[in-house]
Amino acid sequence: MKVGFFEDANGDKSNSRLMADIVIVAALVFSFILIYVGYKAAESTLLIATSSGLVFTTIAGPALLFLFLQKKEEGKQEEVKQELEIKAKIL
Repeated sequence: MKVGFFEDANGDKSNSRLMADIVIVAALVFSFILIYVGYKAAESTLLIATSSGLVFTTIAGPALLFLFLQKKEEGKQEEVKQELEIKAKIL
C-alpha cells in the first residue's frame, strides 16, 4: 500500500506531520529573514550565520525530534498490530 507524504503507515492523514512541516518551513523563513536583515545591516558574517543557525535549531529542533519519536512509536504500533493479526490467524 502506497502512502502519501502527510500520511501514516495505515494511509490515514497525519496532522502532526503537517504541523511539524509547517514549523520547519517557518524556521527556514525566520532564518532567511535573519540572514537578509543581517547582511543589510552589514553585520559580521560569523555572527549572522551563528544566530541564524541558532534560531533554526531552536524552532525546528523540537519539531524534528517530535517527528522522529512519532515515527518510532508508529513502527512499534505496526509491529504489535501485525503480531495480533498473526495470532488471530493461528487461532
